[in-house]
Amino acid sequence: MGREVIQGGWYPWDPYQYLDGKGDRRELTGLDVQLLREAFQGELGMELELTEVSWSQHQRDLRDGSRDVAGGAFRTDERETYSYYSKPYRYEEVVLYRRRFDPRSTLALSNPNAFSENLSSSSSKIGLVKGYFYGEQIAAFAADPSQAKRIVWANDHEANLKNLHTGRVDLAPVDRLVGATIAWKNKWTDQLAVSDFNVFRGPIHVLFSKKTTTPALVKRFDAAMAQLHRDGRYNQIVQHYLFPVLLALTVGQDWFYALEVLGTVAFAMSGVLMAHREDFSLFGAFVLAALPAVGGGLMRDLIINRDVPAVLRSPISLFVVIGLVLISFVLIRILPRVGRIPEWMRMAPVIDVLDAIALAAYTVVGVIVAVETRCEPLILWGPALSALTGAGGSILRDVVRGDTTHPTLRRSVYAEIAIVWGLALSIFITNYASSSTYDPFKLQVAVLLTMLGALATRLLVMRRRISAPLFR
Repeated sequence: MGREVIQGGWYPWDPYQYLDGKGDRRELTGLDVQLLREAFQGELGMELELTEVSWSQHQRDLRDGSRDVAGGAFRTDERETYSYYSKPYRYEEVVLYRRRFDPRSTLALSNPNAFSENLSSSSSKIGLVKGYFYGEQIAAFAADPSQAKRIVWANDHEANLKNLHTGRVDLAPVDRLVGATIAWKNKWTDQLAVSDFNVFRGPIHVLFSKKTTTPALVKRFDAAMAQLHRDGRYNQIVQHYLFPVLLALTVGQDWFYALEVLGTVAFAMSGVLMAHREDFSLFGAFVLAALPAVGGGLMRDLIINRDVPAVLRSPISLFVVIGLVLISFVLIRILPRVGRIPEWMRMAPVIDVLDAIALAAYTVVGVIVAVETRCEPLILWGPALSALTGAGGSILRDVVRGDTTHPTLRRSVYAEIAIVWGLALSIFITNYASSSTYDPFKLQVAVLLTMLGALATRLLVMRRRISAPLFR
């Protein structure tokens, strides 16, 4: 029988194991950390102690019995000699990273066959982490004495990718999500490229030292993990730790950032045109432009008690609003002197089209915030925050304008679109948490389809003049 206190370890491996927070408030967390805590402490009533240790040293500690368990491990023949294995609790995919536009490594990433042929014959240097298993192919390569000069060893994956970034190595295999997280946090995404194929994919286990634990404890652990699946805690943990990373990778893409800025411009421009059409002052124009651009997000963040509201995290939105209002003010003053003000500046349909673009972008942002802030259940709070982010600012704008008809609340099919498409994305994310592998590309496609769907729906509603059903 295992000891009452289970001794494990961790090393930097975001999003599976990492320190979160700043200074003295940093806490150990991550997907594997939380799953093991829920299983050992929540279900089995045992105390789990985790101290920082390199992966290679962790394996030596399991072998000599100075540690009891290690999470996040592939199954290998060597580890069989000193460890019992839990049932698989997730999967990992090992992919290859290289520097963009580097001709020495481009061929190696073209397809799996090219990589296999070039692994032993090329002169490219490969970065590897000590003790980590990348599959039989790379394991055989690393064990070949004739290839020793081509291998640069690192203690962790971030150091390995840093070696790639600085040119010390030409290729670096790494878990797909770990590599994406490291590249995103270090702002290397535009400098590093990743292969479309997997170098290796396999199930992940918890290792139990044969010197300090028994097969009976392993069975109890497996039963505890099964319970986490049955009561939904497993999916909740996956959503909490993996999907913020996956979504952050999506919103960190240049195309999404451009669409988000376009959404801010669209909302702000709609306010500017309303201010011009309804004879508001310069300050009034700023208010009408700012409310739909940042008002909905601010209301959302206050309601969910977000630590720092989005508008305070980045001043870009307000700078966009201020700049747009001032430029528009100057143009409106100049245009009458040089000719007639363009008719489009007075047309309501232009405002509606701009709003539709913004609504589509902010629908996705609402779901992302719900995932980041762990609002449960997601199928409730995802659509709710989408509607609040997309339509909340417009409602505030109508209140300030004194529009007693409140079109967003009375006759316009507007917030309903954000709710429907926010729900669709939330359902996808919830179901995706149950899958065995998590491909960032699939989530990016889901985000893009959500935006296009919301935009197309809003344009169709305007074209067909569809009104919201009245409550009577």
